[in-house]
Amino acid sequence: MSAAVARSRTPSPGWALVAATVAVSFSAILIKTAGDDAATIVWLRMGMAAVLLAPWVVRDAARGALPQGLTQIGLVLVSGVFLAGHFLLWTASLKYTSIAASVLLVSLHPLIVTPLGKRLLGEGLSRRMLAGGGLAVIGTLVTCAGDLRVDSSAFGGDLLALAGGLCLAGYLLIGRTVRANLGVAGYSAMVYTVVCIIAALTAVAGGVAHFPSPRVALACLGLAVVCTIGGHTVFNWALRHVPVLLVSISFLGEPPLTALLALLILASVPSLATVLGGVLILAGLALALIEPGSRPGRPADLAIAQ
Repeated sequence: MSAAVARSRTPSPGWALVAATVAVSFSAILIKTAGDDAATIVWLRMGMAAVLLAPWVVRDAARGALPQGLTQIGLVLVSGVFLAGHFLLWTASLKYTSIAASVLLVSLHPLIVTPLGKRLLGEGLSRRMLAGGGLAVIGTLVTCAGDLRVDSSAFGGDLLALAGGLCLAGYLLIGRTVRANLGVAGYSAMVYTVVCIIAALTAVAGGVAHFPSPRVALACLGLAVVCTIGGHTVFNWALRHVPVLLVSISFLGEPPLTALLALLILASVPSLATVLGGVLILAGLALALIEPGSRPGRPADLAIAQ
């Protein structure tokens, strides 16, 4: 296959991020359908995703694109710990604080990623990208404004959500660092395996370990295929091709798209604040994702699509 033909088959990073954002937006609906505890859903979902990626992991191994050396392996393991922390802490926060407060605090990761990405990775940020990110964050504030509450019982949940956002920022920054030399399938499968193990140990420690029902297994399969492989794995692919802030901003599209899907699938009517905030978030994403300076992806790296 010629380089020109290969490039023509490689998706634009911007459109890949749009597709990934739509994919992860099904998460809340599938989690609600599963109806099980968070640790069980996380370990089963991530374990399934790691297994499904196995054929492409073998391909990455043949290309020498798996982590090598203690430094790379250590960074991948830490990345998995961060992602596990994000999933478990954010899910736990919903028991103590409002959905709005939880979503707002966990969505502050672009504010963390922006200065760290510039300082640690030397990434330049255009005014267009910063404006789009700012508009998306404002949209998140508008969405949550009508449902925020502050009391002693919610404070712990707020801290959990904020910690979940910090973990996601760490996960994205590490991914941007190590993905330059690693295949997307091999990197993702290793990270998902770490998350699976941590979530399984959490389920055992919390006394909720059990054999999932067929309904839970089917919902988790949907989470693995659509939201994890079609969403998070594509985000991991994009980390090699676009600034980490752009990937971080893309996650802000999940709440409004989830609200739209809930309306279409569950007949759940969103509030006016959700609609207005969602419009601002999606407008901000559009402004950031059509960044003209984004580099096209390298075809050899798109391991799953080849």
